[in-house]
Amino acid sequence: MIVRVYFCREPEADLLIRNNSISFQALSTVYDLVWESEFKNVLNVGRIWLIFKEQRKPFGKPLRRKRTHDRISPGDIIEIGQDHYVVSDIGARRVTLSD
Repeated sequence: MIVRVYFCREPEADLLIRNNSISFQALSTVYDLVWESEFKNVLNVGRIWLIFKEQRKPFGKPLRRKRTHDRISPGDIIEIGQDHYVVSDIGARRVTLSD
């Protein structure tokens, strides 16, 4: 299972998400892929969120050095397999990816 974490470049990321969906174009232009890894066991989004919230360097080195912020914050996206989740203040909620 591949897990990816995207950090948002814009301060108001919640405005891009309407009706719990985000477009593929917004994901590729407004978000930066900062971390990617493959796991053998199944993870839930809460566990990934907690690791990124608490640790300074979660799971080793990030893909990108230049980022808008250091830790995961509201509006960032966690992708687990084919599912996408938008991070909120506490936890994350599922969103769909539309064309």
